[in-house]
Amino acid sequence: MATNTQLNRVGFDAAAAERSRRNRRHTRRRNGSYPRGVLRFATGIVVIVALVAAGFGAASYSRAARSENRVANLQTEVAVLQQRVAGDERAAAGEQRHAGSVLARANAAQRSIRRFGWELQSLPSQAELAGLRDQVAASAACLPQLQREIKGLRLSWRLYVAKPSADSFKLFTSVPASPSCSTALTGP
Repeated sequence: MATNTQLNRVGFDAAAAERSRRNRRHTRRRNGSYPRGVLRFATGIVVIVALVAAGFGAASYSRAARSENRVANLQTEVAVLQQRVAGDERAAAGEQRHAGSVLARANAAQRSIRRFGWELQSLPSQAELAGLRDQVAASAACLPQLQREIKGLRLSWRLYVAKPSADSFKLFTSVPASPSCSTALTGP
């Protein structure tokens, strides 16, 4: 369709006008502006890109907030675990000290057992004890005879002034002990 300006021109050609109008839709206008359809399309693309970018930004922001919360929770858990580790290390050190004292007591008990074993080895056997009892009984039976002999002991001596090497002392008794007591006291 032709405009009033085109109709007023000399040598108006309707077909040429129609071609001219089609060409103007696809090209830039002479004053430097784009046709409205192209401008609206470009604006729509920019708005869509902006909305998509805003959506990605919001999603990233929410993920970052969750990540920060997770990092804060993990840091709190690490602090709690560090305190537990420190407590466990102190408990382990206490247990190690206790184990050392138990080991020292066990070593002392072992030494005591060895000493007791040595003392047991140095004790006389039952047979030796029986023999010792018999000797003590025989000696005890001879005690009254020994007491009489001790009461009857006499000492005589001679001193030679000119010859001191010839000095003599003599011990004698009037009541000697029986031969069985003498054997029991001096041994066979």
